[in-house]
Amino acid sequence: MSTWEDRLKAFVQKNILWAAFAAVFVFGAFMRYTLSSYIVPDMMADFIPWMQALQSGGIKNLLFLYPDFPYSAMHVYVWALVAGVFPHAEALSLLKGVVIFFDAAQCAVGCLLVWELLPKPRKQTGLFTAFTLLWLNPILLLGAAAWGQTDVIYLGFSLLSLLLLFKQKPALMMLSFGLALAFKLQAVFLLPALMILYFCYEKKFSILWFLLIPAVWLAVRIPMQLIDGGTASAAEFLSAQTGAYAKATMNAPNLHALLNEAVKSPLLVMVKWERYSIILTFTILLAMAAWMILKKMKLDSQTALLLGAWSVLVCVFFLPHMHERYGIVGEILLLLWAVVLWKPRGFLYALLSLLPVASAYCKYVLDREIFSLQLGGALNLIVIVALTWEMIRQGKERLHGG
Repeated sequence: MSTWEDRLKAFVQKNILWAAFAAVFVFGAFMRYTLSSYIVPDMMADFIPWMQALQSGGIKNLLFLYPDFPYSAMHVYVWALVAGVFPHAEALSLLKGVVIFFDAAQCAVGCLLVWELLPKPRKQTGLFTAFTLLWLNPILLLGAAAWGQTDVIYLGFSLLSLLLLFKQKPALMMLSFGLALAFKLQAVFLLPALMILYFCYEKKFSILWFLLIPAVWLAVRIPMQLIDGGTASAAEFLSAQTGAYAKATMNAPNLHALLNEAVKSPLLVMVKWERYSIILTFTILLAMAAWMILKKMKLDSQTALLLGAWSVLVCVFFLPHMHERYGIVGEILLLLWAVVLWKPRGFLYALLSLLPVASAYCKYVLDREIFSLQLGGALNLIVIVALTWEMIRQGKERLHGG
């Protein structure tokens, strides 16, 4: 082999991973660009008029035209900022630009989280795997670039809160989670995991830091309340949001979808099945918490990732009135845990969790579904059982020093 061939081979070997990163980035960016012009009914009916109201008269104009504005104050601040900077830009471009920016940001945070937990020999390949699975994730592509939903914003802050926990910065962790909760109250599904970690995480932190969560949530509402005379965003409360929905499941492939028409049977209607499902959710969460606390578990960061995914996915699976988008934090945490675990079963769980939700997204965004919502609920039940087994298994390993 000639000298130039040796140099070429060495150059390729040295830079092939960077070339793969670039290829994935360009492909993902191209898909986001092509999907950014896609318009769903939500965008036409709500988002675009809201942004146009902000562009024409700011927050006061938005609240005057839409007194029952249902989204959080943080949504208004972010949208108002871009509307003020780009008052003459196309509303659709601004809305999609915001979510794509935060989509890229949460992808970066997810990669940093994986980098923090991976052992040195697997850092580069693990980082590439995490980046690929995040940047080309169909749920994120459909939810952000195509649909224009803002779930990626509170997803990013939720991931950041765990990253800060692993870096032993509990104050910043709680501030970040408070911001996630201020964006969307569905972030609360991660809270049971954080409370368990207070007792069981191997690196201790004070319970007083939890006070920062409601402090942030209240603080970010103050400007909105002042602008709107104290009546802004009453529908922001989770109880009000879920109470507005009549169906047991709002296109979420969960237990209520699995039961299908059975939820309408006279018996389940009589016993108020939805109330039972709420009690069941709390029972499952408390049972896991009690087992870990009583056993005095000492969970490492990898198991903490799994616990976060489990907590969110359990809430979305058993609670009523859930949308398909509400499990996004759990689905992404499960994916990141699979990368850190680096075992086939981890990626299998992530795939089984991805397929039902991707099908549900397609049903709304593309007016097509991969398979029925009921089958999706069955697959998610398998995932919940498998992850519960994983939590118990890994908890026992930590208990016995494995």
